[in-house]
Amino acid sequence: MTLKSLNFTLLVVNLESESLSALAEELNKRRLMAPEFFANTPMVVNIEESSLNIDFSQLKRTVADHGFILVGITGSVSEAQKQLAIEHSIALLHGSKRQVVKATSPEKVAEQSTESEQQNTQSTEATLDDSEYVVSEVKTKVHVGRVRSGQQIYAKECDLVINGDVGAGAEVIADGNIHVYGTLRGKALAGAMGNTSAAIFCTVLEPELVSIAGVYKLSETLPEDMWSTSCSVSLEDQNLVFSSLNKI
Repeated sequence: MTLKSLNFTLLVVNLESESLSALAEELNKRRLMAPEFFANTPMVVNIEESSLNIDFSQLKRTVADHGFILVGITGSVSEAQKQLAIEHSIALLHGSKRQVVKATSPEKVAEQSTESEQQNTQSTEATLDDSEYVVSEVKTKVHVGRVRSGQQIYAKECDLVINGDVGAGAEVIADGNIHVYGTLRGKALAGAMGNTSAAIFCTVLEPELVSIAGVYKLSETLPEDMWSTSCSVSLEDQNLVFSSLNKI
């Protein structure tokens, strides 16, 4: 038997209060975005404050009730919390800032988008390096620059345009269409709230996962002739359809 140390990309969700209702709401929203994809997804709970009095038994039930698997906890964990976690067979994880990426709720992403939109309204010049802004007239959220591993961008009630690559381990999610003017290597989830007419367009298709309205395909199940091509993905009769953009 050989022991190896490997790196894995895990979903990390923040726990900011002792009440687990907010956590339950967040997990439910993620599950609704892509029910089949998030089923039995391993996740880590990041504890924001060491003073929180957490019911770890209830924490495990909350995570399991929403179809996720609790791998462990991380963050500001006190000695008392560590002992309670161990008693409930919950692992303590220690990761660098580069390895542990906090999951951002759709509401927080929307708030950031609103702030960005207000800043762009006040300014007459737009920056084009790793910036993010909203084109309100056409209900499109635009991100300029690479979407890095562990980063998530959510376009609520609008389309999402990525002017750059989507790295492996990154997530781009939209209630509408997704356009990637670059290489899509991460996950792309269009029609996140059930819009079956949504579609995904990208310059180079090399994703970990593509999903429309909860119907998804992983990289190993994609059509071989569509790999590394300029491609669109649409939904017809609950099946994902891949079409070459070069032929349009």
